[in-house]
Amino acid sequence: MIVFELILFFLSIGVFSISIAGFGTLLSSKIKIKSNFFLDIFLGFIIISALITTLHFFFKIEINIKFLFLLIGLLIFFRKKNILTLIKSIKKRDIFYILIIGLLIPMFVSQKYHEDFGYYHLPYAIAFLEEKIIFGFANVDQSYVYNSIWLNIYPVFFLDEKNYNFLTFPSFLLFLSFIIFSVSRILNKKNIEMSDCYLIVVLFYFILKFTRISEFGVDFPASIFSVLGIFYFIKFYETNENVEKKSFFYLNLVFSFFSVLIKLSTLPMIILPIYLYSFNFKNLKFYVFNIQFLFIYSLGFVFFIQQFIYTGCLFFPSNFTCLNVSWFNFEYLKLSNYLELVNKSYANAKAIYSPDDYLKNFTWFSFWLKRNLVEILEHLMTIIFPSLIFFSILKKKYNKKYVSKKEGFIYFFCFLYLFFWLNFSPVFRFAIPVFATLSFIIFSRFYMTKILSKKIFITFISVFLLFNFSKNIMRIKDTKKVFIGIQQIENKYLLNEENSNENANIYYPDIEKNTQNGWQGRLCWDIPFICTYNNIGVGKKNGYLIFNKLKN
Repeated sequence: MIVFELILFFLSIGVFSISIAGFGTLLSSKIKIKSNFFLDIFLGFIIISALITTLHFFFKIEINIKFLFLLIGLLIFFRKKNILTLIKSIKKRDIFYILIIGLLIPMFVSQKYHEDFGYYHLPYAIAFLEEKIIFGFANVDQSYVYNSIWLNIYPVFFLDEKNYNFLTFPSFLLFLSFIIFSVSRILNKKNIEMSDCYLIVVLFYFILKFTRISEFGVDFPASIFSVLGIFYFIKFYETNENVEKKSFFYLNLVFSFFSVLIKLSTLPMIILPIYLYSFNFKNLKFYVFNIQFLFIYSLGFVFFIQQFIYTGCLFFPSNFTCLNVSWFNFEYLKLSNYLELVNKSYANAKAIYSPDDYLKNFTWFSFWLKRNLVEILEHLMTIIFPSLIFFSILKKKYNKKYVSKKEGFIYFFCFLYLFFWLNFSPVFRFAIPVFATLSFIIFSRFYMTKILSKKIFITFISVFLLFNFSKNIMRIKDTKKVFIGIQQIENKYLLNEENSNENANIYYPDIEKNTQNGWQGRLCWDIPFICTYNNIGVGKKNGYLIFNKLKN
């Protein structure tokens, strides 16, 4: 049975990849850059997120809409790509890419959920399936106050009859696409460039460190798109062709902006396109009015409208962007303070300092460092040492001096990013792009003195993939049941009779009956729409639900 499931899963990777890439060609065809299937997948995710967010303003995301998305993507792809030409273009090296997919598939087998999955990722997808957009949706839980646009993609992969085994599939496919995108770029290059070295550093780190789907929250997709944004920033300065520069600027902008919509902690990424535009104004001043930029502006508009409908605020809650609509909750404004305390390990100092005193004068830093130092060092070693060992083995270039481009600005960008991170959200997984970039730029002069050996590169990649594969095989051996998808938890629930009405039923977990599920028994998981502990009132106007926070 599992063999049949694996075959179907392998085929589904191909079908969904082609469909998503089909949407991506709508953007990639507008920029003058060599066609790349995996670049189309990255762009395709962005288009799908915009479309699904817009459709949800007016419709539930039902099975017919999901099927339509799949079909349209396939039609667009095969309209632009001839099947016979694609078959003829297959090379021997593509067998290696298929092998990569095979070695990474165990990550998706009997996968353990991450800590936020049953808390708000799955309940959020259920809300998309059962209702069109809800005014005041953030009153359900604080996790919806600043929403991630990546979660808007999840409902498309929610199968019928409460089968949510594919809910994490977008993140897995993005990871898979980044790995093959990076490997293919390295193997197809004759001369190594700075951007290629950067990909190698990140590639090694991702394969070695991210071996579980349970490590893929919304932070990891944000990190991948941030890395892509930084990659195309470096690419911008590796070409003298004006047409290529414009294409790389566009990709830097769209990936940087999308990373912020996924995770606000990547906000410093916006510095990169602003810098490119400001210091290349002569060439780019009118380029930002081209049609492909209209999509980026529309995406931002749609996302911020969704934020307003959820919270009454256009941006992460502040007095400046919030309006006094009926569903606005003043407690939103306190959320950033609460999150800052959590991210700065206040739990370790509750008995010593008040919240205000803890955040003053870097009092928090020693407690935070004690809590996070080991984790930070582990990640840094995984970023630095595999790459250093790889480049140390390579032969040295002679009689060629490497001149670094924009090294000073990249240092400035990294330190500005680190300052932002330390001030607001010092959790390592929120700063993966900056630590990877800083580690790379420190050793970049050494890396660039080396001659790339594709045989050695393939050897390293193969060893790292086997490490990833073996870790997952060992994990699967320890599971009671082997299947494609997510280990599920079934929580019992109760009806909130006081707040439920003819507009909607409100449920909450039955903690007493869920004790066998440990702390996960307190979470909503797949409890019917809508699950919350909050005291909310449910109204309805013009066919739209409105959730208001009630006083306790």
